[in-house]
Amino acid sequence: MRVLFISILLSSSFFSSQIKISYEVKYKPDSTKMYFNTEEMMLSIDNGTSYFYNLTKFKLDSIYDQVTAQYAKTGVSPSVSMKYELKFGIFKDFKKEKFTEISNIAGKNFAFEIPKPKLKWKFMDSEKTIFNYSVKKAVVNFGGRSWTAWYAPEIPISEGPYKFYGLPGLILEISDSKGDYTFWAKGIEKNTNKIILPGNLISTTSEKYIKLVDKLVQDPAMFTRETFLKYKNVKMKDTSGSDMSANDLYKRVTNEFRNFQNNHNNPIEKGISWIQ
Repeated sequence: MRVLFISILLSSSFFSSQIKISYEVKYKPDSTKMYFNTEEMMLSIDNGTSYFYNLTKFKLDSIYDQVTAQYAKTGVSPSVSMKYELKFGIFKDFKKEKFTEISNIAGKNFAFEIPKPKLKWKFMDSEKTIFNYSVKKAVVNFGGRSWTAWYAPEIPISEGPYKFYGLPGLILEISDSKGDYTFWAKGIEKNTNKIILPGNLISTTSEKYIKLVDKLVQDPAMFTRETFLKYKNVKMKDTSGSDMSANDLYKRVTNEFRNFQNNHNNPIEKGISWIQ
C-alpha cells in the first residue's frame, strides 16, 4: 500500500484546533467471495466535533443538483460516474454527547441521531510503528465484529474512523478479526475549513429510517416512481439515448437494487441492510 503521510509539529495547540485525517478503507462487500474494494474517506475534526465521510460522495454532492436537473429536463441518464459503496457519514459532537449518522440511499441524504456507542476497549501489551509514530494496540467488540485498533499516544486526539473513539490517541489503523474491513490512515494535516455537512439533508429518526429501508427493500423503484410522476412529460432514455418506458425503468432499477443486495451481504455492522 502506498502511503502519503504529512509530518506535523506535535503540540497540544495543534491538536485542539482543526485537522483532517484521510483513511484508505479496504473492505469485502460479499462474504462468500475473496474480492475487496478500496475507497478513500476523510475524518475532519474541529474542536470537539468531527465528521467522517466518503471523499467520492463529498465531491459528487457538489454536482448532484446539476446532474439531476439535467436528467429531469432531458430524461437521459447521467454519464458521470457516481460509484461509491460506503454511503455512510458519521458526525460526532462530543460537547453535546450526540452522534448523527448520515446515510445516502437512492441519491437522498438522510440524517438521524444514533446512540453514542459504548466501546469497552481492552488494552493489549503490544506496540509497533506506523509512519514513525509508536502505536499501541487495543481491541473492542462492536457491531457484531471483533476489532483491533492501533492508536498513537503522541497524537492526543481520542478519535478514529467511523464510530470509533475513546482511546488515548488517534486511531491510525483498525481492522476486524476476519479482515473484512480495514481502515488505514494515509495522511494528516491542518484543516483551515470548518466542518461542512451535506446541504440537502433530510432529518428523520433512526426508527423512521429503518422503516424506509424496509419499504425500499420491498419496492426498490419507490423513489424512481415518485420522480417519474413529478416529471410526467419527460420521455425516459437510457445511456445510449434509446427510449425507455416507465415500466422498463422500474424493472431496471429493481434488478440493479437486487443485484447490489446479493453482492453486498457483508455490512460493516452485522444485521443492518446494505442498500444503494
